[in-house]
Amino acid sequence: MPEKNKGSGDEALMAHIDEHEPLLRSIIQSDIHNPVDANDVFQETVLAILEHFRAGKPVEHPKAWMVRIAKNRCVDFHRQQQRENIRESDLVTFIGSGAFGGGVSIAHEQHQAVVVKEIHNVIANMKPIYSNVGKLCIEGYAIRNISELLEIPEGTVKSRLRRFRQLIREYLETDEPPSKKKKS
Repeated sequence: MPEKNKGSGDEALMAHIDEHEPLLRSIIQSDIHNPVDANDVFQETVLAILEHFRAGKPVEHPKAWMVRIAKNRCVDFHRQQQRENIRESDLVTFIGSGAFGGGVSIAHEQHQAVVVKEIHNVIANMKPIYSNVGKLCIEGYAIRNISELLEIPEGTVKSRLRRFRQLIREYLETDEPPSKKKKS
């Protein structure tokens, strides 16, 4: 914030935020179309602004700086969405790519959609140590990258990925509904 506002504390900062709130909300809403998510991103933006200001870090151009924070929070939101969502096409490609040793073939699109939905249920019921590794693999991360992201050895990634595939293969072979299987 400008030097004249530093001594004014949180009131001056809140006045700046209030002054630029319509602009910040507009930027966020143009990037994130779900109103609930857009509001969450706005709140994260305000929090980041407050944390930066309270840390005593100087800001020369408050409006531009707040806009940059809002845009960065939008980027963070989209990255998080990508990490959390396993896209259907990725899962179908993963299954069809021989990731299961070529034992799974899917004949047509309707069947694919059913299988993908069931596999999502299987993954949701797995222990996180397996599902986290599997999801990252499906998203296209290499074993080395998964190891770095999860801060575990590459050998552990490989063994968890093997178990992830085994759990899905077992489900596909037994065709037992995921709700009846105990959490593996």
